[in-house]
Amino acid sequence: MGSIKIWDFWADKYERLWVQKYSLSPTRREIIHEMRRVIKPDRAYRILDMGCGTGQLIREMKKAFKGFQISYMGVDVSPKMLERAKEQNKDAVYVNASAQDFSAPDGHFDIIVCSHSFPYYSDQEAVFNKFGSLLKEGGHLFLAQASVNTAYDTIAMFFVKFTTGSAKYLSVKKIKEMAKGKLCLLGVRRIKEKSYMPGIYLFVFKKGGKQS
Repeated sequence: MGSIKIWDFWADKYERLWVQKYSLSPTRREIIHEMRRVIKPDRAYRILDMGCGTGQLIREMKKAFKGFQISYMGVDVSPKMLERAKEQNKDAVYVNASAQDFSAPDGHFDIIVCSHSFPYYSDQEAVFNKFGSLLKEGGHLFLAQASVNTAYDTIAMFFVKFTTGSAKYLSVKKIKEMAKGKLCLLGVRRIKEKSYMPGIYLFVFKKGGKQS
């Protein structure tokens, strides 16, 4: 319940926070860049944005893939965040639920995006397994998060916790270990807008296929 209150508090300020410029916005750009390699104009897609917040990424995906056959669903634990999302985009479907409690039929989504919310899930392995079950065969997961791999990352992310609450910023190695035998890792991209920012990584996974 505490985490819901934190995100509700930030909801009307979220899109003006300094991390938008140096962390969140660059991450969204990189996700869309990588999605262009996957999405084709001649077929339909269901896309899930887990931890969608105020719906920024969904709005930017809609703009980037205007005219494509895509239905969007955003899920977030914060009612206030979803209020902001609905105000700015009424076309997507928004669901108020935690990642752990959200349910949909197996194989329902072609693409799942999880941008910067994964560290806040209490049972990360269970959520990752859920992503795998929710994806269609051949579907893709775009997982982006701050990742603690160095002493500097540890110090930087320690202070972030004071504004966002408890979090587990898994290292690149641990993410790879979690995915082993479940989803195929196609690539890892480091996102570093400024030299003083901690490590942020985008992992691109596929259900089925060969690992790069």
